[in-house]
Amino acid sequence: MLTLMTHGGGDGFYSYSMFCTKAALLLQMSGATWQRQDVFDPAELDAMPHQKLPVVRDETDALIPDSEGIRRFLEAKGANFDQGLSAAQKGQSRALIRMIDESLWTQLMCARWLEDEGWAGMLQSVFAGVPEEPLNLFREKVVEGLHFTGHSRFDRAERLQRLEQDLCALEDFLGDQHFLFGDHMTAADCSAAPMLEALSRAPAAPQVVEVTRRHGKLLAYVTRVLDRGALELPQAA
Repeated sequence: MLTLMTHGGGDGFYSYSMFCTKAALLLQMSGATWQRQDVFDPAELDAMPHQKLPVVRDETDALIPDSEGIRRFLEAKGANFDQGLSAAQKGQSRALIRMIDESLWTQLMCARWLEDEGWAGMLQSVFAGVPEEPLNLFREKVVEGLHFTGHSRFDRAERLQRLEQDLCALEDFLGDQHFLFGDHMTAADCSAAPMLEALSRAPAAPQVVEVTRRHGKLLAYVTRVLDRGALELPQAA
């Protein structure tokens, strides 16, 4: 049996990490038999490849890191996450996944770590019960990284404008379809739904939540994806 090693969740989130939820959806779509294991110990996290989650442990105890690495691992075992898509659609899917996993992820990082209201929400939810002083030091390193990427150098209004542009692009692409590429879920949905869910709810900063929640079509889409997969996902023991 495969084991998904993931960050914990709460407040309705399967995991506070959208990439862990993405990996869970991919596992569910693949038809593999798997279980969930939450990782809380920082020493255990440091021992993981890339020192981050998600990670899948296979039947031989090999560790497969990163949601895209997990996708490749499952595809090598026969999973087809883009069944029925043309070559052009597969290219579009890859571009959408990159926009979601990189551009929208950076928006979410700013909404949770840079914005003071978002950080206050993180302390009350994701890091509840953890001493605040070391967390604030860790936050400083995260914010430095966001500055290096250039995204946090935009002021709030500029960041929100860029977020609105990306959300409009996704909404236009979705159109009246059930999922991004029609009536069936594909890999792109496994990326999009968890990210949109995270942007639409605390602990994301209220300004980001407000912009995201204006896009009712995307919110309904998130519900469809999570109804199809996430609500049936294995829960932590």
